[in-house]
Amino acid sequence: MNSYDIAFVPSDERSHREVLEKIHAAWFRGERPPAQPRPVIRDSWLRLKRCGLNPVNQPAAVADRARGDDAAILAVLPIVRGMIGPLLDDDHILLVLADANGTVRWRAGGRAILRRADQLAFRPGGHWSEKAVGTNAIGTALSTGTPVHVHAAEHFYLSHHGWSCAAAPVIDPRMMRPLGVIDLSSPADQANPMAVALVASVARQIGVELKEEHRRDLGRLAAATRTPGAGRWMLVDDWGWVAAAEGVASSARIRLPSGLSGSFPVDGLGVAGAERVAGGWLLRPAARSEGVQAQLELTIGAHRCWLAAPGAKATSIHELTGRRASIVAWLADHPAGVSARELAEAVYGRPDAVTAVRAEICRVNSALGTVVQSRPYRLSESIRVIDER
Repeated sequence: MNSYDIAFVPSDERSHREVLEKIHAAWFRGERPPAQPRPVIRDSWLRLKRCGLNPVNQPAAVADRARGDDAAILAVLPIVRGMIGPLLDDDHILLVLADANGTVRWRAGGRAILRRADQLAFRPGGHWSEKAVGTNAIGTALSTGTPVHVHAAEHFYLSHHGWSCAAAPVIDPRMMRPLGVIDLSSPADQANPMAVALVASVARQIGVELKEEHRRDLGRLAAATRTPGAGRWMLVDDWGWVAAAEGVASSARIRLPSGLSGSFPVDGLGVAGAERVAGGWLLRPAARSEGVQAQLELTIGAHRCWLAAPGAKATSIHELTGRRASIVAWLADHPAGVSARELAEAVYGRPDAVTAVRAEICRVNSALGTVVQSRPYRLSESIRVIDER
């Protein structure tokens, strides 16, 4: 099943645009609309209304400069050109690549469509996130993580109602989040309802090729790194994907803490130390490094917690406060583990706050490694708890 829906049917496109204008006008006047907007459009409008934006007063698309990883989407340009380039013979089609922040990094099209796009700052450097320019294919595709077609008056701002735009996020297989967005735009009266299917197909194909390239990168990392041979160790790239391992049943990816220093818990290795190698990290049990203790220490205070990660030369101290401290303290009091609902009830006072609980646990693990394990939620066995409450 496709994760997108068709914005309009060609046979009734003109009358449909008229209905969309009436829906938009009624919606933002607080009146009863003749029909409801599509769910993806309704949700976007609601997000923007909560931000206090007005569909009449459109801010300018703020210019930005490409820098570092922000321009990484340009690496897929040859694939995009090969698959969609022939369509650009039509003067009314605009092809755009935007980065993961919604900033346009490249575009191509005929003179007429480029001039029209310039009037909206729809050009390299223009920022097209939802918060910047309202409901639009680029920004809404990034907000939802799915292909989106935004047609005519489905756009939030009145100045965009003459456009029809389809966009799909390109997923980076290393980080499992959007690398950027592919967008096809045209005047609304010349739009093709299947544009969203096309950009979705191209984005999927790019994802397949990026995944294969990443697989080759892992192979090169394994071949180029001098590993210990015997003992327990794991070789991972900078995103935690396992290139090789010995003496441990590893998953395809482990969670690396931000700013690797000291020791941190790793599934299968326990408390591990990290050695930098070209293109990744060599992880080994911390006890193998001279002077390193094989256990993390979690000190629980009245309102905050400290996780001490001993290293060979120094000990890294990480402080947790607020909800994160409450979650970790509750788990320390329930070593057998608890469910997400139980944790939500204990920390937030309501069992339906499981999404918030999972988000906080994800942030803790992203910062510190796999401190909290799941199914059920519990502290890693490599952590020694010191209760000072």
